[in-house]
Formats: sequence, structure tokens, C-alpha cells
Amino acid sequence: MAIDPPTLDALVRRHVASMTSIRGRRVHRLLMREFARFDHVLSATASDGSPALLALALDGSAAVCSTNGRGAAAAVDAWARLIGASVSTRFDLTRDSLPVLSWTIWHPGFDRGTGALTIALEGLTDTDRRQVAGLLKVLAG
Repeated sequence: MAIDPPTLDALVRRHVASMTSIRGRRVHRLLMREFARFDHVLSATASDGSPALLALALDGSAAVCSTNGRGAAAAVDAWARLIGASVSTRFDLTRDSLPVLSWTIWHPGFDRGTGALTIALEGLTDTDRRQVAGLLKVLAG
């Protein structure tokens, strides 16, 4: 099931908050259109420290956008399947339950500037965490 529009809107608004009003509105419109079909959209951090959004669908498709709103264009990279993706999971060793702290995803198709994407679990519900963990296991093959 596709992500509900209010949830997507809130994530995208956080992503564009630091952009100028005109660019922010344009990037917001772009991401609302391009990511609407995905089941999960996650805030991530690119290797260079810049913010990114990663969209994942239950069918294994994915998309990434890491624009900061500067420049003449914004790229949304999309894949029917992220075959060959590498997923690294960080666990909290200070707690007996060994909870997941974050996931880092790398794929040879990711933009050189984006590099690997790290997803922190802050703000994800337990249900979302389980679903995303399942999707990432599928990606990792």
C-alpha cells in the first residue's frame, strides 16, 4: 500500500525546510509526485553528510533524492530493483535487547555524491521498523 499523503507531506516538508521558499516548493512538489507510489519514504544521510530521502516499495523498487535545492536541477534516481545492494545494520551493544540503531545502504547505482545512505530509526514506529527491516533484507538478497 502506498504511503499516505499526509505522512509523505510531513517527511518532504522536513526535507525542504532549509531551502528557499521557491525552491522548497518546487522540490516539495517534485518529491510528492515522484515518491507517492512508494510504501515507505525514509529520511537518510548521504556519505557526504547531506540529507536525502529514500523511497522503498514492497515490490523491491526504490528511489533516492538528495538535492539541497541549489542548482538548476534535482535528480531522483529510481530502480525497479536494487539488485546488488549492500545493507549494514548497526546494533546498540549497551542494551540487552540489542536494538537496531541504523541501517546503511550502498548500491553501485547510487550517485557518487550520495554514496551510501544511512537511515536512523528515530521517528519510525515499531511496525514501520519491522517492515523496513524486511524490505532491506530483500534488497540485500
